[in-house]
Amino acid sequence: MTNHTQRPMDSVTLKAIYAASARIKTTVCRTPLQLSQALSSLAGAEVRLKMESLQHTGSFKLRGAANVIASLNADQRIAGVIAPTAGNHGLGLACAGHAAGVLVSIFLPYSADPIKVSAMKSYGAQVTFFENIEEARQAAIVAAQESGATFVSAYDNEQMIAGAGTVGLEIMEDWADADVILVNIGGGGLASGIATAVKAINPAAEVWAIQSEASPTFAHWKEAGRTIPVELSPSIAEGISGYIEPEAITWPLVRDRVDRVLIVSEAGIKAAMLLMLNQHSHVIEPSGAPAIAAVLRYAKELSGRKVVCVVSGRNISGYRYLKLMNEATL
Repeated sequence: MTNHTQRPMDSVTLKAIYAASARIKTTVCRTPLQLSQALSSLAGAEVRLKMESLQHTGSFKLRGAANVIASLNADQRIAGVIAPTAGNHGLGLACAGHAAGVLVSIFLPYSADPIKVSAMKSYGAQVTFFENIEEARQAAIVAAQESGATFVSAYDNEQMIAGAGTVGLEIMEDWADADVILVNIGGGGLASGIATAVKAINPAAEVWAIQSEASPTFAHWKEAGRTIPVELSPSIAEGISGYIEPEAITWPLVRDRVDRVLIVSEAGIKAAMLLMLNQHSHVIEPSGAPAIAAVLRYAKELSGRKVVCVVSGRNISGYRYLKLMNEATL
């Protein structure tokens, strides 16, 4: 485990994100920024979609994972990495580790989507299951300490955040005068990375982080201005739900660099998934849909503005996807 007192927030910078971009350019693809006429018409705005669901592993997580693997020293590469994950973080590490010849061990809850688990195994990752993600996290910490492997948090890691921040870098390169960036938030790595890049390049741009009402940790922390206990419920968007450590490095980044943290309903997430299918012929997973759901919910506040929605992932089994779409309404 890394000592947080040795990791100042100032180390997550635009310079670090540019360095990450150089490290990972041969591992990740540059994803498109596509106009959504349907959402633009609905909100009375110009809405473009940053399609991270088209990333090689089907999720933005590959960016941070590739940056972590590329930053390991020789001894760390030999010892390998260990990570707890609900799915996409492990898939990103498995892919990046496979490409670099680094052993990857993934600790998963039994509820993890079988499509993601199968993909991890295809990259040679070792997978171990636990009752829930918190048990997996605690076990991964112990295993890393005992084995000497590097523990890699999905969000509480500067290299993960810098890698995720390359999404914001690409957005600014493609549309520097965007007014509002909508991005989902779970542990805060993607949102804080994007905010760091966007604010450094265009300080006038706003970053709104979106999370499910079932797991509204950052929304409550942002409103209170400090970390407080938050009641959590099961969410269909398992990739952005669950307990967040109050000492996580992402909290001060979100507090100081993200303009707003807003919530959307579970029904709104399903509706966003259905809209993406109907209007864009894209399958996206629940955790990838909150930014789209936010356009549906906060359309009046976005009217007349240049808006980017980060669509962060697509990895979901066919059975589960069809079930959710049968429940969805627009």
